[in-house]
Amino acid sequence: MTLRQSVPNIRVAGLERAARMAGEAFGHEDLGPLPNFSSQAPHTSHLVWLFAALAAVAGFAALILR
Repeated sequence: MTLRQSVPNIRVAGLERAARMAGEAFGHEDLGPLPNFSSQAPHTSHLVWLFAALAAVAGFAALILR
């Protein structure tokens, strides 16, 4: 029993080459400098952690009292 390929080898090779070139193009993008987070107020991250902890405690309490 012979299998027929729906796409000829030439097209597959072209697609593989295009994918490789696209991958190389994305792999060599220049990234900008990372933002400096030390300029933010240091207490903002503490507030985020506090609200996350309060939400977690409220969620656990809701599960226990259910």
